[in-house]
Amino acid sequence: MANISSASGKITLKGDWTQEAIDAFEPMLDVWGFYGEYGIQDCGGFDEEHLTSDFFGCGRWSFSGTLESFEDWTRDWLKEKPKNPNGELIHTLTEEQYENFLKIMCENNLVIEVDFEDVEESCGGHIHEIGQSTSEDGSCITYETMECEDIVPSWDEYERSSLEAAVDFFENFLSDADRKKLRKWVKNHVMPTDIFEECDDYEEIITYFGDYGEDPFYRFCRKFYPDTEEWDEFTGEYENVYGCLVEESVDDEDCDYDEEDYDDVDLEDDDEDDEDSEDEDVNAWDTEPQYPLDEIDSLEISGSTFVLTGDFQNCDGDRNQVKEMIEAKGGRCTGAVSGKTNYLVLGDFGSAGAKKIDQVMGQRAKGKDIKIIAEYDLFRFL
Repeated sequence: MANISSASGKITLKGDWTQEAIDAFEPMLDVWGFYGEYGIQDCGGFDEEHLTSDFFGCGRWSFSGTLESFEDWTRDWLKEKPKNPNGELIHTLTEEQYENFLKIMCENNLVIEVDFEDVEESCGGHIHEIGQSTSEDGSCITYETMECEDIVPSWDEYERSSLEAAVDFFENFLSDADRKKLRKWVKNHVMPTDIFEECDDYEEIITYFGDYGEDPFYRFCRKFYPDTEEWDEFTGEYENVYGCLVEESVDDEDCDYDEEDYDDVDLEDDDEDDEDSEDEDVNAWDTEPQYPLDEIDSLEISGSTFVLTGDFQNCDGDRNQVKEMIEAKGGRCTGAVSGKTNYLVLGDFGSAGAKKIDQVMGQRAKGKDIKIIAEYDLFRFL
C-alpha cells in the first residue's frame, strides 16, 4: 500500500476566468477527490470575484505526484464509471464535459495554481510547493512544479523534553560525556523529532531516521568515539538494518562538517585520516574496469528508494536538488544502502563511493534486487 501524504494550501485560478469557465471547472473538483483516498478532498467554491480558495488534499506518496496523475486518473474514471456500494455513479462527469473544460483552458490560456505544504510522515518529508496545471493544446491537463523547497524543522518547535530525550539517548553511549557540548551537537546535527521520547527500540529509531534520509549516528561515532556496552548493542542493530557497522556506513564524500556548527565544541584534527579515507573510498572502478552498471529500459521512481553517490553533472552538482527532483516524483532518498534500497545512483563525474557499491553487492548476496544505475539513466526518466 502506498503511503499517504497530507497537503493543504490555496488554489488560485489565474487568467481571464469567466463564470462559464468556472462552471466548467466545478465538476472537475468533484472528480479530483477520486475515492476519497487521494486528490483534492475539500475545497471552497469559486466565482468571478473569488478566484482563490483554501483546500485540503491527500497524495499517493506525494501530493505533487498526485497532481501530475490527475489527467491519467480522470481518463480512467471516465472509462470505468465507478459506482458506490449502492450501485450509483460516484461522479456524473462526461467525456464531453471534460473535453469542453480542456478546450476552454487552452483557448483562454487559463492556469490553475496550487500553493501548498505537503507532509508525508511515514517516508519523511515536509515541503512547500507551488505548481500550475494548464492545457496547452486542449488535449490534456498537465501539472508542472514551479517552486519547491524543503521545510526544515527546528528544535524550538518541540517541547524541551524532546531535546533532552535526544541528548539522553546519545549520552547513554558515552562513559564520560560533557552534556552541555553534547546538547549543542544534538541541536546542530540531529533532525528535530520526539521519537526519542516515544520509542526506545533501536531498530525502529534507526529505520525512522533512514526513512527521512538522515543518519546522525555515523557523525556521532566519528566525533565522540562511543565506548559503552549500550553502543555495542546499538551498532549491532544498525548492522542488522544496513549490513554494516556505523563507522563503515557512509563515505567521506557525505561527511561535510562545518566547524561553525559546533561553536565551542572542539573538533579534532582529522585531516590526515580524511585523506587516507578519501583514497579508500574513491571507487577503484573510476579508471578500468568500468562501474558495474545495470542497464535499464524503464525506471519506476514513485515508491522507490534511492541512494546517491559521487559527483553529479546535473543541477550544478547539487545532490540536494537531485534529491528534491526524485521526491517530487514520489521517490525517496536515503543516506545509506539498506535492504529497502531500490537504486544506487552513481554521479556521472565519478568519485562514487566504493563502500556503497560494496554494500549493494552485499545486499544482492542476500537476495535483494538493488540496481546500480548512472546519473544519465536517472535523468532520462526524471
